[in-house]
Amino acid sequence: MKRTEAQSIGDILRIALQENCMSSRLDECKAVDLWEPTVGTYIASQCRRPVVKDGVMTVGIPNAPLRHELSMNRSKLRDAINRQIGKQTLSEIRFSS
Repeated sequence: MKRTEAQSIGDILRIALQENCMSSRLDECKAVDLWEPTVGTYIASQCRRPVVKDGVMTVGIPNAPLRHELSMNRSKLRDAINRQIGKQTLSEIRFSS
């Protein structure tokens, strides 16, 4: 068997992700990982781990004043995470108790 065209592993993975429609799910995982750097370590420690499904991030926050404060800044948080990812991955952030 003779190789006709060599490809890098990164290119092969990128093609496989695109063909299997997994790139959007990968971006959602990146959004979860960006939650702590975006809000800071202390606030992230007061929250449950975010969950992203279909572009909606849901974060559990048992502390009512903190939940209210984050709700007031949800569009700024969403925009900051989307800017770090480089595309409009999150359409909304929801906070629950």
